[in-house]
Amino acid sequence: MEEKPVFNDHQTYSEKELYARIADGDEQAFLLLFKTFSPMIRPFTRKITNSEADAEDVIQEVFVRIWLYRDRFTEIENLKSWIFTVTANECMRYMRQKLTYERKTDELVHRQPSPENNTPLEYAQLNQISRFVKEAVEGMPAQRKKIYSLSRDHGMKPAAIAAALSLSVGTVKNVLSRALNDIRDHLVASGISLSVMLFLLR
Repeated sequence: MEEKPVFNDHQTYSEKELYARIADGDEQAFLLLFKTFSPMIRPFTRKITNSEADAEDVIQEVFVRIWLYRDRFTEIENLKSWIFTVTANECMRYMRQKLTYERKTDELVHRQPSPENNTPLEYAQLNQISRFVKEAVEGMPAQRKKIYSLSRDHGMKPAAIAAALSLSVGTVKNVLSRALNDIRDHLVASGISLSVMLFLLR
């Protein structure tokens, strides 16, 4: 049976030709692979991550891994199935990393700097992080800021917040997760990496 051709704007490759070119390091062929498969995996990554931005991050990581393992292309019988397997694995890895980051962010937010319990450098870093956290909270939408404040400053559980604001518990949990994402993103943008958080929380 004749192979189904794969098209780009300028040339036509058979699937085997395309994969062989990628295995040899052809970046244009790899770009064609990206254009062909990224729309296929995007709905799956969105469903798993429940976030447009996270889905795009996962897709980028998927194709980085595909490029790194391109020398295996000629050995793969079903590339589409393999790419979806790589995507599923990357989604799980990304979500585990995100949960770890959220947990560490939450721990760091709740940790109070103390000159007695921290070295001068740690004390300065924690004070700096505290300032960045306040900046992130101030930049949140009104409802997100309120829900986060009820949880963080008043110690209310999601169920209590939900009852007080006539919201579902699931909605409150999602909002709190987004609030932590806001804080995490602001910390990263401000130069605070996960490795720094782990060091301060050791």
